Amino acid sequence: MGNLQNIPAEQIALELQVKELRRSLEDLKASRNRYAFLYDFAPVGYFTFDRKGKIRSVNRTGERLLEGDRSCLLGQSFENFVADEDCFVFTNFIRAVFYSQEKKTCRLRLAKEEPQPQSVRIEALVTESGEECLAVFIDITEKKRAELALAESEDNLTKAQAMTRVGSWSFDPVSGAVRASAELLQIMRLKPEETTHEAFASVVHPDDQQSVLEHLRLGIDHGQSYEIEHRLLFDDGTLRWVHSIIDPSINAANKVVKVYGTTQDITQRKQAEVELRNKTNELQAIFDSIGDGIMVYDHDGKIQHHNLISPQLFPLKNLPGMSCRELFHPDAHTLPLLCPVERALQGERVDSSLVVDRQGQKSCQLEITATPIKDALGEKNRALVFFRDVTEKRLQELHLIQSEKMSSIGVLATGIAHEINNPLTSIAGFAEALQRRFRDNPALREDLLLNDFPHYLEVIVRESYRCKGIIDHLLSFGRKSDGMAVKVDVNMALVEILELLKYQPGDHQIQIVSTLKSDLPWVLGDPSGLRQVFMNLLVNAYQAFDGPGLVEVTTETTAGNRVAISIRDTGRGMAPNILERIWEPFFTTKEVGKGVGLGLALTYNTVKRYGGEIRLQSRVGEGSQFTVLLPIERGQEIEKQAVPARG
Repeated sequence: MGNLQNIPAEQIALELQVKELRRSLEDLKASRNRYAFLYDFAPVGYFTFDRKGKIRSVNRTGERLLEGDRSCLLGQSFENFVADEDCFVFTNFIRAVFYSQEKKTCRLRLAKEEPQPQSVRIEALVTESGEECLAVFIDITEKKRAELALAESEDNLTKAQAMTRVGSWSFDPVSGAVRASAELLQIMRLKPEETTHEAFASVVHPDDQQSVLEHLRLGIDHGQSYEIEHRLLFDDGTLRWVHSIIDPSINAANKVVKVYGTTQDITQRKQAEVELRNKTNELQAIFDSIGDGIMVYDHDGKIQHHNLISPQLFPLKNLPGMSCRELFHPDAHTLPLLCPVERALQGERVDSSLVVDRQGQKSCQLEITATPIKDALGEKNRALVFFRDVTEKRLQELHLIQSEKMSSIGVLATGIAHEINNPLTSIAGFAEALQRRFRDNPALREDLLLNDFPHYLEVIVRESYRCKGIIDHLLSFGRKSDGMAVKVDVNMALVEILELLKYQPGDHQIQIVSTLKSDLPWVLGDPSGLRQVFMNLLVNAYQAFDGPGLVEVTTETTAGNRVAISIRDTGRGMAPNILERIWEPFFTTKEVGKGVGLGLALTYNTVKRYGGEIRLQSRVGEGSQFTVLLPIERGQEIEKQAVPARG
């Protein structure tokens, strides 16, 4: 009876146990399904291998890695799916896993026909049974590619830094840590373990350390990017130049968290710059030592360079950047056929001339030679232009022509004078013979028919000797000079010139007053040249009148041991604009055919050549006064008789 009562209770307990078991089985099945799902669809491949490396199990990710069905993969050796060059790696890896009973890792490439190989990382561990191992496959293809790209990039950067001698570095202002590339360490001659702020500072040249540190401090404190060039000084005394570019990195709080920089070895560039500067200075010295003006025009016809002489030739011009038009054709927009620079830019060599009118100064004549400078690429030319001041040369040529002309006149005058002197001597001789006959024969004096003869004979003799005196003065004036400086009697030279000018047309309208100082010292010069000076000044005074007038000639000594010769006229006078240019060659106010503007220019140069000075005072309507100051011939005290003044 009691057993019957206990059966239901045990049955109930069993049923409860069965239910619990069923529930546990269901939970186990659900959990198993969950883990199976996680196993199959995990982002990594799961494999089970036996000791020979054959596949015993694989999840779906593993199937995708091997691109095969699970039923086909099971039982195959994994070596079939490994790239040939890595099969040996996998075999050794499996052996090591089973031998060590520890987790092992390896990397290898799969045998897949793709543009780029697929790489995996394997982590394997032997199970408790020791007959198989569990392996996790992680696809590292992209990572591998990134690593290869990074390695290639770093290799390229290292090569680029080596080729350009540029090293990179970074500095942490908080920790003071410094990172530097291999090239930078080579530039700084430091070892990898010497990558410290102090080591870098130790190789900076002592004279540059303060500047380098101040710039770095500004970059850290204010986050400013900057560039700096400085020197490195090594223990062996070697000096190198580097160029650094610094760029601070700033966080959101506007605080510098790191400083990045590049440093380039520019020693060769610095040496080249020094050599280039030395060469440039050498060429510039040669450029400036040339006595001619030199200008270089760019392909647009503007001045690029010029030497020191050029501004002296064009004192009123601001030469740098000036267009050729402003010098050669300022009044025309385009005259390429006449402009030497524009013709040179077209590839033509040009010889030309130019007269430069310089306000307040003498105008000058320039010879111009323009030569093209070929462009290295053959595209555009520049122009090299030489300016040679030939004013003095032209003046000397004209002076020489004038001297030759005067010499020819002198030769001609000498010949004519000899031919005239002989008849004059005969005339004077016969007239004097007749005078003696009249004196010796009283009967002739009593003859009324011959009453006027003595007077006539006296006039003939007097005028004959007067003509002879004129010829002698003409011979003296036209006498050829040997160019030697000798002692000259200024008074005597003036008397000879005044005697010649007495017979100029219109002389009777012009009154000559001469006040020549007695005992006037000698001056040192060329007699012929000084006669020409006085002739030019007196002719200029004569031509200052349109009618009657007065010319005063005065000589005296002045302070400073000089002889002063003054020639003053009461003629028309000169305006200020004429006075500014009166000494310029080829400047004249005379009508065409009456002068070429050389007389006063030659006079000025002659006086200067003898160490003298010439002054001019003139006012319109009041006349002009020329004063020539000539130095007294030193060491000579010669007493001379006074020359009577002509009135």
